[in-house]
Amino acid sequence: MAHCDVSDPLSVAAMFKEVSRRFGGLDVLVNAAGLSDGAIWKAEVGDITLEMWKRVFAVDAYGTFLCSQGALKLMDRGSIVNVGSTPALAGDSEGLVYASAKGAVVSMTKMLARSLAPDVRVNCMAFGSIATGWVNWLDQTMLKEYKSAIPMGRLGKPSEAAMLALFLASDESSFITGQVVVLDGGEFMH
Repeated sequence: MAHCDVSDPLSVAAMFKEVSRRFGGLDVLVNAAGLSDGAIWKAEVGDITLEMWKRVFAVDAYGTFLCSQGALKLMDRGSIVNVGSTPALAGDSEGLVYASAKGAVVSMTKMLARSLAPDVRVNCMAFGSIATGWVNWLDQTMLKEYKSAIPMGRLGKPSEAAMLALFLASDESSFITGQVVVLDGGEFMH
């Protein structure tokens, strides 16, 4: 396993140098890094600082670009799977900075898919409420409200997100590129 700060170009370059040394090439990249910060998520518009924007975009948007760029140097053919979020598609009452960064990831996905086809497929997974660390920000009342807004009546499981990533990375999805696949239990229907 190689550790990397995806917001740091030198760290990303070192990681892909190690990948090249160990494996010689690359078939799949999943850009799953994201900055999860409850204070930034809950910040009112008037309280959002430029530093908050820089912190979130450095990981979510710039990190996705830097890792995609590094991976492409090692790929002849393959698949890039990016992680977006449903607030980037539908909006939300909180999470302006996060949703904006994920919106950049969605746009980047489509641009890369067009420019890299047919050799490299690029898709995006837009997650709704998946039971990961952000759930710790919620009290039981808020958790109940989140679940009640989801037609499936529950939060998604990390294993369900992993299965979608595996599908998009595999040859099972060989005719899918440039798409945003929503995994949210029906919360956002478009």
